[in-house]
Amino acid sequence: MTAPHSDPRIFWRCSPGRRLPAYARDLADARARDLVPAQRQVAVYLDRWPVASVTGLGLAICCPPDFDPARLDWRYLAALSVLVVTPQAPNAERLRVLLSELVAVRPLRLVLLRPGGTPAAQFIVSEARGQEVLP
Repeated sequence: MTAPHSDPRIFWRCSPGRRLPAYARDLADARARDLVPAQRQVAVYLDRWPVASVTGLGLAICCPPDFDPARLDWRYLAALSVLVVTPQAPNAERLRVLLSELVAVRPLRLVLLRPGGTPAAQFIVSEARGQEVLP
C-alpha cells in the first residue's frame, strides 16, 4: 500500500453502532492513513470464510453468517473495486442488504460473483456507468 500519510498511530474509527467485518482491521486502519491496496481491489465473502487459494482476488474480508451486514462498517471500501463472493445458494435478503450497504459507500466497482450461479458475475456498480442494478 502506498500513500502520503503512513503514520501507524492512526486507526480506523467505526461509525456508531457498527463494527468491522472479519479480516478488515488491517485494511480499515490503512485506509484511515490514506493508504490503498496495490490492486485497489477487495473481495468480500458473504456467509463463508475466504479460502487460502484466493490470492488472485487480492485482499479478502468476510461477512460471516452470524454478522448482520447492516451493522458492519464498510466505508473503507469507498473508491475501491469490490468483489462480493457468495456461497452457491446465498440467502437472498442477506445478499440484498450487503449489496445495498456496499453501494452506499460508493465503490469504484461492485461486482457480484456467484460460484455456479447464473450469471456467474454481475456488475452492480461499474466505473463507466455507475450503479447498474438495484440491490
